[in-house]
Amino acid sequence: MEKMVIRNARKTDIDEIMNIEYDSFIDGISENRNVFLDRIATFQNGFLVLEVDSEILGYISSEIWEYSENIDEKRFDLNHDIKKVHKCNGSELYISSIGILKKHRKKGYGNLLFKELIEKISKNYKISSMILTVSVNWKPAIKLYEKNGFKEICRIKEFFEDEDSSDGIVMRKYI
Repeated sequence: MEKMVIRNARKTDIDEIMNIEYDSFIDGISENRNVFLDRIATFQNGFLVLEVDSEILGYISSEIWEYSENIDEKRFDLNHDIKKVHKCNGSELYISSIGILKKHRKKGYGNLLFKELIEKISKNYKISSMILTVSVNWKPAIKLYEKNGFKEICRIKEFFEDEDSSDGIVMRKYI
């Protein structure tokens, strides 16, 4: 039987996290090593990894923002500096990234990470909503978010630097 653990990420996990990032996202969409190290250092409680039999198979990262009804597209920029936007006393959880190694997808790991993060943050912070962005092309991710109560609130034209210059869907869930 496999041993599964979801825990806070540590800086020493960075090589495995980056392996997942590059396995999950193409150039132009994948974020860089220093961004992930800053996320771990700034908000370790909001950066979780999933280990199965001591191998890290997935991660989810987040930050807490001040809630705003008006969507500022620049806040969602890839590789943005968490230190400029993260507020421990904010009221909105921004899920900045989630990745699962391709060979371990469709096993429910993404949903497990997602639910663990939401439960942990909801217990320890005064969050009243959650927000994220996803490519219009990432149908399994959109289904995961909708299944967890997220609804589309707007689109960001040509947000992703992929071959299609895909639009980003901004989704929000109120708690």
